[in-house]
Amino acid sequence: MRLDVMMAGNATLRRLTLAGRIDDSAPLAGLVETVKATDVVIDTGGIVFINSIGVREWMRFLRGLAATGARIRLENVAEVLVTQMNLIPDLRSGVTTVSVQAPYACDKCGAELSQLIDIDKHRDALRALQPPTFTCPECGGTLTLADYPDRYFAFVRA
Repeated sequence: MRLDVMMAGNATLRRLTLAGRIDDSAPLAGLVETVKATDVVIDTGGIVFINSIGVREWMRFLRGLAATGARIRLENVAEVLVTQMNLIPDLRSGVTTVSVQAPYACDKCGAELSQLIDIDKHRDALRALQPPTFTCPECGGTLTLADYPDRYFAFVRA
């Protein structure tokens, strides 16, 4: 699987939707010139893998966009990128993270699924290490974060 990039918008607002793998074959370097916009929104919800070379290329991509003066917002950030953002601060440098996917599990039936977390809506609770709970679509039980809140949402507290 490779990285697929869908782009929409204009020179004022450009929206990118990324899906697949961010690795040595990801065409991120060439995107900076193509994207050129005042505001850039990047949806990474479809990212399933990132390796060390991909991390390097992602940082170069974000730096390149920032050097054009673009305001960058990350939406629907995939779990694999959230993990890396917590380990490597440069992955979130110069960007606003709007929403992230988070791993959740049902206390009643054991179902596991991702939930989209709106960072602004839950910022105070996340800083207090109290992630939101949800209702399980399978059994109606309670979905709770299936990771340590201090680790998963460390980027919010930074």
